[in-house]
Amino acid sequence: MLDILRSRRSIRRYKDREIEKEKIELLKEAALRSPSSRGINPWRFIFITDKALLEGLSRAKESGSSFLKGAALGVVVTAVREESDVWVEDCSIASIILQLVGSSRASASAGSKLEREGIAAI
Repeated sequence: MLDILRSRRSIRRYKDREIEKEKIELLKEAALRSPSSRGINPWRFIFITDKALLEGLSRAKESGSSFLKGAALGVVVTAVREESDVWVEDCSIASIILQLVGSSRASASAGSKLEREGIAAI
């Protein structure tokens, strides 16, 4: 785990290629296995591969979302607020899990190695 943490980095330029379905499925499994307070699992995950949608999302905020431009995959981590009083913390944990799994698989995300292949986490 420390090796993953030591080697992770943010990448903002991606290779122009699709992400293998197996890698996407691995990320989905990791997200769904993320721990949450009291096992409530208030988080929801939206995996986006549509280039036009990712381009639009890259302009969703004045700053902090431009890294989505050019990504082959974006993962929106959101939650049903009414399900848990600690949904922010639960979503944060799930986001980190996605980044670390991506790093451990020698890929990249905003904050991990998945980005080289075009995966960004929102």
